[in-house]
Amino acid sequence: MNSRIQSPAYLEVSPVEMVSGKAIVPSSKPETQRAILAASLGGGRSTVYNDLRCSETSTMKRACEAIGATIIEHEGYLEIHGIGDFPKALNPIIDARGSGLVFRVMTAITSFVSGVTVLTGDATLRSRIMAPLFDALTQLGARLECVGDPHKAPVANLGYGFKGGRCVLPGDISSQFVTAIMFAAPFASEPTEIVVEGRVLSGSYIRQTIDTLQNAGISVDVDPDLSRFVVHPGKFRAGEYRIAGDFTSASYLIGASALFDGTVTMENLSSRSLQGERAVLDVVKALGVEVEVDDINQRVTLTNRNAQLCGDFSFDASDSPNIVPTLAAIGAHVRGSFRVTGGSITRLHKSPRILAMITELSKLGVSIEPIYKGEVIDGFQIYGDGLGYPGGKVLDSWGDHRIFMSLFVATLRCHQANRLEGYRDVICSFADFREQFTALGVDSHEVAASEEAVFDSAS
Repeated sequence: MNSRIQSPAYLEVSPVEMVSGKAIVPSSKPETQRAILAASLGGGRSTVYNDLRCSETSTMKRACEAIGATIIEHEGYLEIHGIGDFPKALNPIIDARGSGLVFRVMTAITSFVSGVTVLTGDATLRSRIMAPLFDALTQLGARLECVGDPHKAPVANLGYGFKGGRCVLPGDISSQFVTAIMFAAPFASEPTEIVVEGRVLSGSYIRQTIDTLQNAGISVDVDPDLSRFVVHPGKFRAGEYRIAGDFTSASYLIGASALFDGTVTMENLSSRSLQGERAVLDVVKALGVEVEVDDINQRVTLTNRNAQLCGDFSFDASDSPNIVPTLAAIGAHVRGSFRVTGGSITRLHKSPRILAMITELSKLGVSIEPIYKGEVIDGFQIYGDGLGYPGGKVLDSWGDHRIFMSLFVATLRCHQANRLEGYRDVICSFADFREQFTALGVDSHEVAASEEAVFDSAS
């Protein structure tokens, strides 16, 4: 089991008969992190409006300050004074905590720091795959030395830089490898070619990176299928960034809306987003939920007139992997069959997410089976009766905030309350998660961890 933010209690979530009202969707974590990074590398003053304030964006801020940026928080926006040149070594140790993006991007960027920089993180991050990034940077001429286990964090970047050239990355492990090299490549003296082999998963995150770089004045050539990129040398320029609402965070609110009669309005959400996870709107439309989009006012309204979701459905989540756990939570309450594929990459996230959802939903009595692609779990098949589940269970988040939030949604139609471990981990991306659901009529309260055995045996 992965390490996690310490949570001394469980959250007991009561069943509800209706979800309705208004909720405010948090701003996008990936967009905020990329904007902070680009602004920090630019020359002069930049502003990032509607930024997300959470633990992982705070980690990115600390990392950027460690290489020379000055970041000032204001109400509703960030003021960032970028380095405008090569990154500096104001702090020779950068702690990425549990953020894979921070670790990977900073590992690449510190190639251009004069001197040695040590990149580290928590136990969750130290277990994640890093070898393809290390190999690609080595191909380009960077010098890295692993401090602990080979090919894993922590790592020391010796600061030799690289002049450009060609590197090769796999497309089915993490899009963050491509993002990392793209953000570092403008500091090289020659163009950097990134070749991606195999199927490209999570391509929407690469598109977000390209959009951010181009807005910062960096020239990037892109093959239409995202199999090859050329990043040209250049300087990041200062600018303004406006962050959209986060569709992964919204997916939990959208998922709950799909399970009950009622109308839910979500503020700070636009269908024009580059985020692949906006596909969750297409999913609930297919289930029969009415979706009204108001992009001018950044508002989405969902109306569900169905007391029960019925039918046979199949979805490909290869470009929207972060909503795979949410889709499992929704599918648990669909009468018929609910099939999701394209989620193999999620096994490499904070937890093996499909396995986690299969394990925990099975505790509730959900008929859910893994779908394999070769030897790897690529998705799941759920056969639901739409009648709900008894509940009264204690469920584990596997140290993953997205598993917790998905299980929260899945438990809402149970006949008895359930207790969920790990709810304080939501500070990673959706700090006021509980408050937003309270506004929609969901009751939850904290209970002591010591009550677990009594609760589960009573069920």
